[in-house]
Amino acid sequence: MSRTGLERFGVVSPAIVREPTRDSEGIPVCPECCHPVVKSKGSQRVEKPDLVHVALAAAFDELITFGWRCERHPYEIVLPMRVGGEDASAFVDGWTGVQIRFSDEHVRHVATPEREVSERVE
Repeated sequence: MSRTGLERFGVVSPAIVREPTRDSEGIPVCPECCHPVVKSKGSQRVEKPDLVHVALAAAFDELITFGWRCERHPYEIVLPMRVGGEDASAFVDGWTGVQIRFSDEHVRHVATPEREVSERVE
């Protein structure tokens, strides 16, 4: 869906952060509309993230994470790939895990570039 309206004036609503969902064939799909999102895999931006760590929450208006997104809605839905914890185990070097509250109110670790965290919080 095309982003128009107030966004052109810099007014952006927070992204809806949802748990990635897969269909019966294992293909990532949007949990809201079931549209395949496999082609969107990569770095995603979460506007106004609900970060659990107080210092991180104060430092980030936007969080870069890795996963998928669905743009078929009037709002952005981001589906971050979960990581094992703060060390982002089983993920590529240069990324770390941060805790973010998803739309279902569960707190999960998602990946973000280490340099983003080290530049803003220390």
